[in-house]
Amino acid sequence: MQKVGSGSVRAALAELVALPCLFSLRPRPGATREAPRIKWTKVRTASGQRQDLPILVAKDNVVRVAKGWQGRVSLPTYPRHRANATLLLGPLRASDSGLYRCQVVRGIEDEQDLVPLEVTGVVFHYRAALDRYSLTFAEAQEACRLNSATIAAPRHLQAAFEDGFDNCDAGWLSDRTVRYPITQSRPGCYGDRSSLPGVRNYGRRDPRELYDVYCFARELGGEVFYVGLARRLTLAGARAQCRRQGAVLASVGQLHLAWHEGLDQCDPGWLADGSVRYPIQTPRRRCGGPAPGVRTVYRFVNRTGFPAPGERFDAYYPLEKGMETHSSVLAWRISWTEECGSQRVGHDRSDLARMSPEISKR
Repeated sequence: MQKVGSGSVRAALAELVALPCLFSLRPRPGATREAPRIKWTKVRTASGQRQDLPILVAKDNVVRVAKGWQGRVSLPTYPRHRANATLLLGPLRASDSGLYRCQVVRGIEDEQDLVPLEVTGVVFHYRAALDRYSLTFAEAQEACRLNSATIAAPRHLQAAFEDGFDNCDAGWLSDRTVRYPITQSRPGCYGDRSSLPGVRNYGRRDPRELYDVYCFARELGGEVFYVGLARRLTLAGARAQCRRQGAVLASVGQLHLAWHEGLDQCDPGWLADGSVRYPIQTPRRRCGGPAPGVRTVYRFVNRTGFPAPGERFDAYYPLEKGMETHSSVLAWRISWTEECGSQRVGHDRSDLARMSPEISKR
């Protein structure tokens, strides 16, 4: 028995994916036609932390799936094709990213293979600049498009909910339904599920009705960087500075994707839509709440309104794929510093008092 090389797998949130595990079986005198024993295990998380999480075991033509994976995994060719132990997994969650091990045993022969999986894409809630629940369905679609995303499908929101996304704001989805995900039931957020956790569903709505929206950003296509300067900028100043560098401010979708890929910065900065946000991987004191997520600075205490354009903040900007080298980033920072003053370490904590604590959670 000998394994056939597989390689890494990359797929988007909520999709079905096949993790390949192929072997060539050499005929042996007197060997039976019984299917080999197959075991799949998740051995590392997306961050590289060791993990030993059993997924399934197939033996004697019976497949036993571990709790937590039931309904999401299968061996589509077992036991018909004895040399194919490919695992079908989905709908994918962000937490499925990591390293998987396939083990195949036939008699005294034992072979294994490792398959890396990367799940791309992130769901985020979006509220218009002026007020809560102010987007028609068409305006919701356009808001997502302007923020490097598309309007999320129900399967995207469900996958995000299963990974812990909790947000008590009704938003449009691509099928023209209005839903919101609740992991911890509380007054005002019961919807159609009473006190049970789940995705609340208002059903299919008139496209002229007004709600927020849930967007889905698939690929970053580069990297997002934070620029902190001694002299902060107004929104117009940040946009003008970007233009002088031949760029634009990062979009909300780009910042969420950067957060999804590990960006952690406890400093509010302007984005292209005129909002002010910042990404947190490791929650800590005075950085906007106890959970990871992208924080938002609102003008009003009821979590509505973007900051006035004349207020001063730092900025987040994107570099396209292939440009995010150390020298490119250094050149950007030097150029910004020369025009706007030296870089500042830390930030004025008074700005953080208005930051939303949860907006987006894993």
